[in-house]
Amino acid sequence: MNFNQAEAEIRQFFAAAWNDLTVIAWPDIKFNRPDNQNWVRFNCQENDGAQVSTGSPGSNRFRHYGTITIQVFQPQGQGSKEAREIATTALGVFMGAQTTNGIIFYDVLARQIGNDGEGFYQINVVASFYYDEIT
Repeated sequence: MNFNQAEAEIRQFFAAAWNDLTVIAWPDIKFNRPDNQNWVRFNCQENDGAQVSTGSPGSNRFRHYGTITIQVFQPQGQGSKEAREIATTALGVFMGAQTTNGIIFYDVLARQIGNDGEGFYQINVVASFYYDEIT
């Protein structure tokens, strides 16, 4: 699996698990932020990598590490209960999870950000991941 395939797999995994709970802002698709409803923003970043095995061509394993961030937004002035419920759902998507193509998620946590400065209460759900590429 390469970077392009991995991100596509992660997006598909999240979208299927999310099941339209809220609208999702994808990083490369035009998005009109809703004013008075909850929504999330998806972000995937590959951070690091290392060769973890050597051998003949076609059997070298490279491990790639990255981070998924799901930013949860709830309109301010409504309390943060719904934002916490949505963040809890996002945590559950990644905790102890693995995609069908072997992307492993770990170190899943939520960070309360608070007022985002644009009228929303924000919580970030962060999940580390890794996958292997054989070359």
